[in-house]
Amino acid sequence: MIRRLLCLAVLLLGGLRPAPAAAQWVFVQPFAGLTFGGDTNIVDLEDATKLRKAAWGVTVTVIGRGTFGAEADFGFIPNFFQREEDSDIVTGSQVVTLMGNAVVAAPLSWIGESLRPYASGGLGIMRTRVEDVFDIFSTDRNLLGVNVGGGAIGFLTERVGVRVDVRYFHSVSDLDERDPISIGDAELSFWRAHAAIVLKY
Repeated sequence: MIRRLLCLAVLLLGGLRPAPAAAQWVFVQPFAGLTFGGDTNIVDLEDATKLRKAAWGVTVTVIGRGTFGAEADFGFIPNFFQREEDSDIVTGSQVVTLMGNAVVAAPLSWIGESLRPYASGGLGIMRTRVEDVFDIFSTDRNLLGVNVGGGAIGFLTERVGVRVDVRYFHSVSDLDERDPISIGDAELSFWRAHAAIVLKY
């Protein structure tokens, strides 16, 4: 499955590759943040998806001095369907997202050395896992999802900066066969807000 997800990310980034420019930089951005406003029709035994959840991951962005770029975004949200990490009902859960995005940013000729605002969006995989103590509602689902968001990047030195980002994720299709843990096709949506360290190469 991991190999399949990586292949999808490569294909997505290949299709979103920006036009050649005089200078292209790679920004590697490990991040930490929170999810909120979650909603799902997957059986949520603890009604936990609406709660704020810790999230972490990494975004890799390729962009130059101009407007357009591309990025791959990987996110991991542990305990997404649990109110407590050591819950007695849901014994394990997580959501993993892997997205390929197009990026539209303010060109450096406009902003100089100030904060660089951007918007981005694309599609990819949203993988959910739930394990319950009854072993009745346990499931692994692969959902095709979209994401859209924006924020700003600012640099503290020539090579190191910070990024703030707010992003909405929403599934558009259930890639697995229907099962009893959802009403119709499985659906999932949530917001993610995060801050990242930006390493420029």
